[in-house]
Amino acid sequence: MRCPSCSSGRLQVVDTREAADATRRRRACLECGHRFTTYERRDIFTCPHCGHDEARIETWESTSQGTMRRRRRCADCGLGYQTLERLARMDVRVVKDDGRSEPFNRGKLYRSIMIAGTKRPVTSAWADEAAIEIENELLGRETLDVPSKHIADLVMERLVTLDEVTYVRYASGYFGEGGVQEMLDTINESRRRRERTEIERTNLPLVPADADHN
Repeated sequence: MRCPSCSSGRLQVVDTREAADATRRRRACLECGHRFTTYERRDIFTCPHCGHDEARIETWESTSQGTMRRRRRCADCGLGYQTLERLARMDVRVVKDDGRSEPFNRGKLYRSIMIAGTKRPVTSAWADEAAIEIENELLGRETLDVPSKHIADLVMERLVTLDEVTYVRYASGYFGEGGVQEMLDTINESRRRRERTEIERTNLPLVPADADHN
C-alpha cells in the first residue's frame, strides 16, 4: 500500500476502528504527512476441505497491489490454505443541496479560502493548514458522506475568528443575500467569545471592583 498523495510506502496506522465485518484504519504518510482511511473487509473464510470457519494465521504479507496474503491453518482438520484480501480506500464524498455528490477535494477547499481572503491577512500556510484540519475532521466521522453545508460551517467557524471581512466574503458566497442576519449574528457571537477569552486571559473582573460601593 502506498500514500495516494506522494506514493510513499512509509505509512503509519494512527487509528483503528472495528466493525461487524470490517476494520477501518486511519493511516498517515511519514513522508508528506497526508492522512487517508482504508476500509478492510473481513470476509468469513471457511476451510475448503471441511468448511470450518476458525483458522490460525501462520504467515502474512502485504503486496505491491494493495492486497494482504495470509497463510491459514484450519483449527478443525488442520488443512493449510491461503487467502488474498484486498484493501479498499474510503474517500469523503461531499453531498450537494440537490442530492448530487462528488469526492472531497482539499485543493478546491484551499482555493476557495484563498479567494475569499484576497488582500486580507489569510496566508497560504493558514489556508493549507485549515484545509488539512477540515479533511482530517471529516475522515474521523462515522459516515464519509458529508453535506456541503457542514464543510462550509467548518470553514466559517475558523474564518470568523481570523478575519471578519474574509468570513463575510466566504459566507455571502454560500448563504447569498438571505443569510445577512445569520452572518451578523455569527460575527457578534465571535466578538463576544473573543472578549470573554481576553477577560479570562488577563484575569480582569467582569464587574468593576468599586461597583459594590455604589
